[in-house]
Amino acid sequence: MFRTTLWLALPVAVLLAPAVASAEVYRWTDDQGNVHFGDQPPEGRSSESVDVREPMGAVPLEGAREILERPVRPRGQPEPEGAYQRVAISRPEDGEGVRANDGNVTAELDLEPALDADAGHRIVWLLNGEEAGEGDAPSTTFEGLDRGAHTLQARIVDESGQELGASETIEFNVLRMAVPREQQQQQRPQQFPSGGAPQAPRAPQAPQPVTPGAN
Repeated sequence: MFRTTLWLALPVAVLLAPAVASAEVYRWTDDQGNVHFGDQPPEGRSSESVDVREPMGAVPLEGAREILERPVRPRGQPEPEGAYQRVAISRPEDGEGVRANDGNVTAELDLEPALDADAGHRIVWLLNGEEAGEGDAPSTTFEGLDRGAHTLQARIVDESGQELGASETIEFNVLRMAVPREQQQQQRPQQFPSGGAPQAPRAPQAPQPVTPGAN
C-alpha cells in the first residue's frame, strides 16, 4: 500500500515542479519607498517581474566587523587626527570619599596612547563644570576644596582647542574633619603687641584720713 501511494505521488510532484520553478514573482515600490514582493501584481501600480530561478549573489562581508566597531560620528564631521582610544580618570574613583582635611585632592588620568605633547595636545580639567587647570601632565592637585560633593572631568584638546577625547564625569566627596569653634579658639594663639600682655588698670586708692593735731 505504501509503495503504491509513493509511486502515484512521484509523477504528481514531477508535474508540479516546473510550475513552481517558473512561478512569477513581482516587485513594486509603495509611496513610502518600501520595496514589496508578491506572486500577484498590485492593482493600479507599476511592477516588474523577478526571475527567482537566478541565484542572488552573495553580499561581500569583508571588513564588516571593523566597520561595525567604528564609533558613530555625526554626519559631515571628519574624524580628528590623533584621537585617543582611552581617556579615564583613575583617581579619585567615581563615588569615592577622599579624606583631605586641608582640602587638597590629587587627580590622575589614564590615556591610551600617551599624550602627544609635541603635537600641542593638552589636558583640560573641568571641576564642577568649570575649567580648573590645564597642562600636559596626567595628574594635577586641586587645593582648598570645600567639604562635600564635587564633579570632575578631563578633556584632551589640540592646539586649536578641538576635542580629541574626553573622560566620563565622575563625582567624589571631600571629607574634612570639622573642628568645633570653641576648640578653634583654644588652638588659636593669642596675639599681644610688642612688650608683652597689657596690664590691667589699677583700682583707685581711697584717701587717707587726717588725724587732728598731727603735724
